[in-house]
Amino acid sequence: MRIITLVLALLGSTLLYSQISPIDLFTSNARTDQRNYGNGVTKLLIDGDNLIRQGRWEEAIQAYDIAVEQWPNWAPAYLKRAMAKQRMGRNTEAERDLQRAFLISPNSVMLFSLNNPASKMRLLATLPPETDQQETTKTVYDLKTSGKLMQASSLINQLEDNQDLPPADIALLRGNLQLLQEDHFEAIAYYDWALQRGTSAELLHNRGLARILTYNFPDGCADLERASHLGYQPSEQQHLDLCSF
Repeated sequence: MRIITLVLALLGSTLLYSQISPIDLFTSNARTDQRNYGNGVTKLLIDGDNLIRQGRWEEAIQAYDIAVEQWPNWAPAYLKRAMAKQRMGRNTEAERDLQRAFLISPNSVMLFSLNNPASKMRLLATLPPETDQQETTKTVYDLKTSGKLMQASSLINQLEDNQDLPPADIALLRGNLQLLQEDHFEAIAYYDWALQRGTSAELLHNRGLARILTYNFPDGCADLERASHLGYQPSEQQHLDLCSF
C-alpha cells in the first residue's frame, strides 16, 4: 500500500508524457509470436499514450478502457488508465485502478510509473559487490535511488575518464541511468553496445526491462527468459510477473 500511495503522489506532482512526438509500433526481432504478448492490446496503450500527448485525456481513457476490457489481467492497462484518470481529477477511480494493477503485477507498477527511480532501481540489475571501485559504484547506486541523477552521471563520467571500470560496466551504469531518465531507447543502445562485446545476464535483464517499457514485449520477455537461463535469478520472477498476461 505504501508503494501505491507513493505512485499516486508522483502522478499528482509531475507532468506526464513531456515528449511531443508520437510513439511508433515496435519492430520485433523475436522468434516468439507477438500475439502471445497482446500485440493488439499493446497498440491500444500506444494509441492512448499518443492521445495523452495531444491533450485528449478522455479519449485516452477510452482506449485504456478497451485494453482493460480485452485483457482484464494485464497490469499496465490499469496503470495507464490510473494515470489518465488522476490527471482528469478522477482520483477515487485512479486509486482503484492502481490498486488493481498492483495486485496483478507489483513489478509492472514499479516499472511503468514515471519519475520513480527508487522503485525502478529495485528491478534493475547492477554491478556485483565485488566490482572494482565498489565504494564509488555504491555511491552511484545511492544517488540513482535518491533521484540525484545528474550527480550520478557526473560520477560515472569520472569512472570512465579514469578508466576505473571496464567499458561494458560503464555501459551498464549509463544504460541504467538512461532508463531512470525515461529515455528507454538510449538505454537499450547502451545495453546493445555492451552485449555486442560479451553476453551478460545482467545486461540482458536490463535490456529486457527497457524493451518492455517501449512496448516491445516479445523481445523484452525473451531477454528476461535468456537472463534467467544464464542464472540471474530475479529475471525468472520478473519474467513471470511482467510477461504472463
